[in-house]
Amino acid sequence: MSSPAGTDLPEEAPEAPDLLERRSRGYRFLVDVERVLSCLLLAGVLVAVLLQVLTRYVFDSPLSWTEEIARFLLVWLTFVAAGYVMSRRLHIVVDLLVDRLGRRASRLVDVFAGIVVLTASATLSVAGAVFAAGSSSLLAPATGLPLTVVYAAAVVGFALVALHGALNLYIALRHPEEMPGAVEALTAGTPRSIP
Repeated sequence: MSSPAGTDLPEEAPEAPDLLERRSRGYRFLVDVERVLSCLLLAGVLVAVLLQVLTRYVFDSPLSWTEEIARFLLVWLTFVAAGYVMSRRLHIVVDLLVDRLGRRASRLVDVFAGIVVLTASATLSVAGAVFAAGSSSLLAPATGLPLTVVYAAAVVGFALVALHGALNLYIALRHPEEMPGAVEALTAGTPRSIP
């Protein structure tokens, strides 16, 4: 089965465009930027760690900044990837009770969880912005980077989670047929084995 929007992914795949991505090129672009940026940040962490190992054990002259850069890139990776994972509804869920509920009750639980995530992430984004602004005079010891650069990762990440959470909530309320449950999103396109 071919997927919408001219992609070559099966429609059921977690990477397949959802309703918002099919309707909005801007939103599709944002999700693609999150995915690419996450990959680049992961590659950056790998390069920084390999450089640290190479300079420490091969040249016996470690660079002082590689560990700090790797840590900062990992922080940014965590928060940017959290936004991407939220756009795909692939965060870890515990669904022991939800699986036993009917479809309507499952949707209500999903909407309630979406409201909690939206509220928490929006609150943490604002609190993170206040914290990051208050730390503008602090510098990282090895690189001399302002710590605001590192703390801004939480602001960006929680803002992305809040944005995707709000949009997921909108879809769940206005177009529930387009919104898979969390487990359905994770297992879409994957054959289930029967024990």
